[in-house]
Amino acid sequence: MLVFYLLLVVVGGVAMYVSIFKTQVVNGDMWRKKAESRERIERTEEARRGTIFSSDDKVLATTVPVCDLCLDLGRWPKMTAAEGKKHPKQYEVYLERDRNFKANLPKVCRILHECFPQRSERYFYDRVMKEYKKSKPGRCLYVARNVPYSRWDAIKKMPGWGGYVVTKTASGKVSRYVRAHIYGNLGENTLGLHFIDDNGNAGYSGLEGYYDDVLRGQDGKYICRRLTMRTWVDMEESEAPSEDSTLVQRKIDGKSIIATIDTRYQDIAESALRSSMNEYGGERGCAILMEVETGYVLACSNLKRDTDNLVKEMLWNNVACSDRYEPGSTFKTVVMTSMLNDKKIALDTSKRVCAGGKKKFGRHCEISDGHGKITDTMNLPGVLAHSSNVGMSELAWQYYRNRREDMKKGIMDIFPFKKLEPDIAVQEPRTGVVKLNSDIDFLNLSYGYSATVTPLQLITFYNALANGGKMVKPLFCREIIDGKRHSKVQPVVLKEHVCSEEIAKQMREMMVGVVEYGTGTIIRGTSYGIGGKTGTTVGIKDKKNKNSSFVGFFPADNPKYTCLVLIEHTSVVGGTSAAPVFKKIADCVVAFDGELSGMHLQDSIRTARPMAVKARQDQLAKIYKTLGMPFVVDDSSRSSEWIAFDSEKEKYVRYNAPVGIVPNCKGMTARDAMELLRKMGLKTRFVGQGKVVSQSPEARKPIKKGETVFLKLSHSN
Repeated sequence: MLVFYLLLVVVGGVAMYVSIFKTQVVNGDMWRKKAESRERIERTEEARRGTIFSSDDKVLATTVPVCDLCLDLGRWPKMTAAEGKKHPKQYEVYLERDRNFKANLPKVCRILHECFPQRSERYFYDRVMKEYKKSKPGRCLYVARNVPYSRWDAIKKMPGWGGYVVTKTASGKVSRYVRAHIYGNLGENTLGLHFIDDNGNAGYSGLEGYYDDVLRGQDGKYICRRLTMRTWVDMEESEAPSEDSTLVQRKIDGKSIIATIDTRYQDIAESALRSSMNEYGGERGCAILMEVETGYVLACSNLKRDTDNLVKEMLWNNVACSDRYEPGSTFKTVVMTSMLNDKKIALDTSKRVCAGGKKKFGRHCEISDGHGKITDTMNLPGVLAHSSNVGMSELAWQYYRNRREDMKKGIMDIFPFKKLEPDIAVQEPRTGVVKLNSDIDFLNLSYGYSATVTPLQLITFYNALANGGKMVKPLFCREIIDGKRHSKVQPVVLKEHVCSEEIAKQMREMMVGVVEYGTGTIIRGTSYGIGGKTGTTVGIKDKKNKNSSFVGFFPADNPKYTCLVLIEHTSVVGGTSAAPVFKKIADCVVAFDGELSGMHLQDSIRTARPMAVKARQDQLAKIYKTLGMPFVVDDSSRSSEWIAFDSEKEKYVRYNAPVGIVPNCKGMTARDAMELLRKMGLKTRFVGQGKVVSQSPEARKPIKKGETVFLKLSHSN
């Protein structure tokens, strides 16, 4: 028996040593790798995405921390009064915590409602209390997701809430970083949105997508070692095995960029476009503002009408860059520039180009102007100013009927029909189309129907005319910021000359004529001057369905900006709906541009009419002094309290109120008129704002004691 036990020990020992040898030597590498895989992992730390700034130093898009608000309502078991007697100190703490929790719950609900307006305060209150009242509340109640970190932290620090707010769940931390647009949906389409395509790949549109490599940065990768079952710590790079050292890399946050978008101009572009679409209708629309010399896009608004009849920013379809449409009369400028380049016609060419409202070409083609007879004879500026379809058809028929390909080539050479490839990620359309399949196609091309373009292509051409013939690429990014280093995105010249400087000047003068005495007179009369072209295309099946547009430049002399406004599927022409939007944008730009506003303020001062027809001399003198304007008063009237402007002498003279009759208050401010009438024993009442435009009783009527004079005020001259 002893021998048996000895033999058993020897055999067992040999088997054990064989097993150890096999484990450590034969299969050692395999088991070591398995152990390493369980004790060491590679962890990725996501880099912080760069910020997008506006050209006026505002933050447009940035990465912000958000948290999921989770409550562990079962962390401290509820205590009854009987249990409290056994543990009085713990019960006292429990009651205090319970009182604070309930007292601050309405404040928490108010904060959450501010973060998520679509959810009422009552919704959050009921959600929390429903779980809180249970005998055994849940350990992880999700109250709200994506709460801004500052609000989440404020909730966590409220008395009675610190112990209930969960900071870490089984799936990881409750905090993370998300992309936020600081100004809401202002220019959201241009900035870009995060998406996941049909194949499950994530990406960005707009500026976010085009500059993704710049903004994204480099994720950090770290080797982590297990301390306990659920605790991992980062290893230093020196601790990592040499063969794994390539997997460890430092986190590098993304670079920031400065967009060309100016929040002031973007806001006025969206507001003006939305207002016009609400007033005149329209399914979709865009407004683009571009800097002439550089091609920087300062505003790009894309709006649509949703199913609730609300006009709002389009999220996924960039009308300005992706929509192709027949431009209509705004394309006449392109055709006329091509004709002038061909040197077959001259600016002062005056022929019978417009034979009334209709004209027949060949056997089957009849062209109509749509706005009746203008004049039988018209030169080139007249054809463009009055947007004559017949006039453009006459020119095309006379000079290009037998060489139509030459006309097409001339247009293709100067217009950017090829993809512009702007520096934003958008779905670009196919190359623009020019059709010359028949006589009607040929004639339609002369006034903008047999061609399809995008708004961005069209404004790029107009920008070239404003720039003396040089065509630059539209850009949406101005600078790339890498720490303290700023790299400017330089303008890109697409074509050095689409025409000569002389022809560009002639075209600009003709476009100024469009505003001064043509189809764009609705926006004439500005101090800085506007040049441009109206455009309206009519649907084939539905004549009431129009695409209305206006594109042009300002100031009229030495243009600094170009702008395009397009409203699709509206019921009015471009001069009525699109042109006023252009003017509102231009007025805003001139007001904010220090160089332009100062120059045109001085022009206005030099040509200004008197500030007031009648006024108190001391108050009027202060106004003129503040504005830096000369205050001219007759020497004999300098001691007079009241003065009136003498148009013949072009200066202010003494004013003595008439005795016994109602004075003439027209042209006076409400304040001055009320003071003058009160001194004469009359009461006053007024409506409106501005200066007095009418009064009742009228001037020179006999005064009746205690009578009331009614004044009507207006800002109109």
